[in-house]
Amino acid sequence: MTLQRAALWAIVIAATISLFVAGRGLLLPFVLGIVLWYMIDSLADTFSQPRLGGLRLPQPIALAIAVLLIGGLFWVVGRTIGLNVQAVVAAVPSYETRLTNLIEQVAPMIGVEQAPTLSELVSRISLADTLGSVAAAAASVVSVAGLILIYTLFLFVEQAHFKSKLAAIFHGDGQEARVLAILDRIDREIRIYIRIKTTLATATSALAYLVMASVGVDFAGFWAVMVFFFYYIPTVGSILAIIAPALLTLIQFDNLTPFLIVLLVFGSIQVVTANLIEPAIMGRSLNLSPLVVIVSLIVWGTIWGVVGMFLCVPIMVVALIVLAQFETTRPVAVLLSADGRIPESTT
Repeated sequence: MTLQRAALWAIVIAATISLFVAGRGLLLPFVLGIVLWYMIDSLADTFSQPRLGGLRLPQPIALAIAVLLIGGLFWVVGRTIGLNVQAVVAAVPSYETRLTNLIEQVAPMIGVEQAPTLSELVSRISLADTLGSVAAAAASVVSVAGLILIYTLFLFVEQAHFKSKLAAIFHGDGQEARVLAILDRIDREIRIYIRIKTTLATATSALAYLVMASVGVDFAGFWAVMVFFFYYIPTVGSILAIIAPALLTLIQFDNLTPFLIVLLVFGSIQVVTANLIEPAIMGRSLNLSPLVVIVSLIVWGTIWGVVGMFLCVPIMVVALIVLAQFETTRPVAVLLSADGRIPESTT
């Protein structure tokens, strides 16, 4: 690669990142609409597959069932989070004494001679500003949710004519088959990723609930839901899933035994699942470099926040497959891969 070409690539990458950052408000709802459309469409395709006796559900019925299931899942998650937030507010007084004691114990260890009381910490927070920020965030979520649903609806409308538009673009010059092959590979890789991640996230969250419920941790159901979502965030998610419930256990109980049980038992489950079971099941299906995953987590987390952390791996999978199709970008695809093996070009 010549110096001129390298400089050109640097300019293109910088301009693309700037576009993603500047257009976050416009791009993020559309991207989330694509994610929601893909989840519903994939689930509907699963339901419409031939079953015993060659029977299969009609596509409209399968789609309706998928919409109901996804909607029901979001309702259950929202309901669980909403109820537990109310419970957390109600339980704050019971945690105040324990948290104050912890602050007094930890302050000397970090060189703070006079530890601030919990009341002093709370008094430094402007209640009006906090409530205003919460109200603005809630209004933003509601408006974005509506926009996401609109995008999803129109993506389903557009789906019916996509292949005919693709054929009209390439006019039978053979490129249509190549594009469809690339899209099929992307679809297959992402479905494998989502299927494995969802299965392991469900198992991990169920085990987390059993561990926390067995020692009497408050809001075990809420933290089990959080563990499920944390699992989709590479590396950082597993750490957060261990630390957050463990810290709550430390605040809740006067002795260290429940804290150590949650930390060690659930921590072991997370480590084994994320570092042994998942790589063994996933195999070479994604073939992304661990360094690339960490860097993409930081980059997309900076650009799109938590949503970027959830989507960083699928985005890099798409990038790897697309870059592998062109001779000039194949070296970049090799760098993104874990072992230098990349998908063969469909040309």
